[in-house]
Amino acid sequence: MFQIQLCGLIIFFCEVVSNITLFYFIAKRYRRTKLLVVAILSSLYIVFIAFIAIELFFFLINFNNPVNAYLDVGNNFFTSLLPFFGGISAGIFLLFIEYFRNERINPIHMGIYGVFLGAFILNLLYHYIIPETVNISELTPPLMTNDVQELFYFFLSFLFSTNFPAPYFVGYVVIITLHSLNQINKLIAPHEKIQKRQIKLMEYSIIFYYLFTLLLVVSGNILRNITPPDVQVFLKHFAPHITVLLGHYTMFQAYVKAPIGFLQFQRNEKILVMNQSGIPLFSYDFEDFNQEKIFSTHLKGEQDLLLSGGVYAVLSLFRDMIQTTNIKLIQFEKKQLMLAYNDNFITFLIVDRVSQFLWSALESFCRMFNLRYGNEAGELTVVPVYIFDDAVELVALAFGRK
Repeated sequence: MFQIQLCGLIIFFCEVVSNITLFYFIAKRYRRTKLLVVAILSSLYIVFIAFIAIELFFFLINFNNPVNAYLDVGNNFFTSLLPFFGGISAGIFLLFIEYFRNERINPIHMGIYGVFLGAFILNLLYHYIIPETVNISELTPPLMTNDVQELFYFFLSFLFSTNFPAPYFVGYVVIITLHSLNQINKLIAPHEKIQKRQIKLMEYSIIFYYLFTLLLVVSGNILRNITPPDVQVFLKHFAPHITVLLGHYTMFQAYVKAPIGFLQFQRNEKILVMNQSGIPLFSYDFEDFNQEKIFSTHLKGEQDLLLSGGVYAVLSLFRDMIQTTNIKLIQFEKKQLMLAYNDNFITFLIVDRVSQFLWSALESFCRMFNLRYGNEAGELTVVPVYIFDDAVELVALAFGRK
């Protein structure tokens, strides 16, 4: 018994620390970038923290005999929390991946998520809905009765006995998200090994979070009559937390430690900032993954000067000819220039493919650059050496580049 208690304490302590750590880094990134997709991801860890807090409380108040507490039929409301929170988090993960793949949340998947979430809630309320006078074993099968109330009790009993819809919905999420990540992976160029590694880590996260957890819980249910009580409790309630910890580790590597933007399957080539006079102030080449230091634009040669001059000339031409000052996109045959403005600077991003994520990241970078440097660099005609070196930190915050 003591071994189970010690095992539970270690597992819960590690998961509390890992959940809070991940939430801290993700919330920190959201606070600075204000990207919707980061908020979706942070909500996943709010769900994880809520569940681990409830289970840790339950474990501590039953510390003297946790096995009996977990196996007690009267605690089925609590034991149903695992599939309930698993379903909520799986749905969040599904919507999160959908947003990256399609630039929007799929209404069909959103609807399915709502239906299954409703079934989860119904399952949690099982003992409160079924009257004590109803004998579940004596309920008539659906094809043998027309009593609507008895049919409702029968189906509710079936759902509860299979922990519905946890296994089915989580399995659905695993299949859909792995498929979506595989589709994203096809958009990444073969030489983009770091981004491909990110996708692989995301796949591992889904497998650890949901597939292995599902298999362990289902195995615990199947083997409940042939395994000792402590083994059954370990399989259904402790081992799933170990797989979640592994999921936390792979997510940390995929997002917090990743040297490039999370799931950035669009190829960013260059970001360049110039002042309102067309003087280039800072540029960053995304394709040069081995660069260790970002130098001021004028030390990189004449390429940035020519590029900023060309863009400035195009903008000036359109301002004079069609009286517009808010050009957002310049499209060529294979490249596109995304532009963001503020009072002091014009920032443009050269990409192969435009996305809502990149618009948000570009606007976030432009806003942070203006806040950091402001008016002091707005009208420079000669850029002082190294004055913008630390702007690479803003690239990391907005685009996830380390």
